[in-house]
Amino acid sequence: MNKNLKKKALRNVFGDHLIKLGKKNKKICVISCDLKSATKTSGFFSAFPSRSFEVGIAEANGIGIATGLALKGFIPIISSFGAFITGKFLEIRTSVSYNNAPIKIIGTHGGFIGKDGATQSGTQDLSLMMSLPNLEVYQPCSPIETEKILDHVIKSNKPSYVRICRNNVGEIYDKNYKFVPGKPRQIIKSEKNTIISSGPLIFNCSKAIQILYKRKINVGLININSYKPFDAKALERILKTKKNILVVEDHVSHGGLSGLVYETIAKSKLNISNLKSLNLDEKFSESGNPSDLEKANGFDSKNIAKIFYEKFKLAK
Repeated sequence: MNKNLKKKALRNVFGDHLIKLGKKNKKICVISCDLKSATKTSGFFSAFPSRSFEVGIAEANGIGIATGLALKGFIPIISSFGAFITGKFLEIRTSVSYNNAPIKIIGTHGGFIGKDGATQSGTQDLSLMMSLPNLEVYQPCSPIETEKILDHVIKSNKPSYVRICRNNVGEIYDKNYKFVPGKPRQIIKSEKNTIISSGPLIFNCSKAIQILYKRKINVGLININSYKPFDAKALERILKTKKNILVVEDHVSHGGLSGLVYETIAKSKLNISNLKSLNLDEKFSESGNPSDLEKANGFDSKNIAKIFYEKFKLAK
């Protein structure tokens, strides 16, 4: 972990980097759905008013406008809470996915978001977006990775959904980090044991690994930042010596990270002894402080470590 950098909320990183991108590329425009302050796009609106569009609480209209702009050669970015924008699944499917219109959908407030409320939490968004043809799906875990993924989607001629969190998170990379779409990132190496996660939970998993290390249990950590495209063969190569794997995600069990990993293993010739997942199963999130919600649902570092050594019978 890069301890020299202060913790930041990834929505703030998105807002700041968006202004930098807007200065470099005049084709970038931003569409807000009455959430400029929450999604941190107000700075872009102030800097580039002629390229900023407020549609109010009308995400479906915003998607239609973004699609039209994209088909005319602009680079439209539409931002809202992940739960709200992916809730317009029909419009994204029909206007964006079907037409392969290269709009950039930024879903803030992914996972456990805090006191905004259970219905505002984005815990089904990934499964919805991953089901759509042509649409690329990404989830950064840190400030530097957020910037690198934003750089990529702006240059890409494909539509994309980027899930970012509200929580303050640290940094695991340095400025030399290169984002490669589809490639899993092995942050911590271990021969037999590993945790696979994504987004802000990477940091909880890292702390859990430190707890396990004190018990003389070596566990690796794999960051999945690119859901679509996804290089299954690359993950297979990393997992070829692994026996115990735990998948950790702040999402329902269907169609998210667990599904991606399980499908990869099912289609491979890997000989995995134990494979388990920690997710929301079929529950909605609740309202509360993110750290309290993580603990209540078993996503705190101590419980992640406990699951690993108890479920896999590695206790010493």
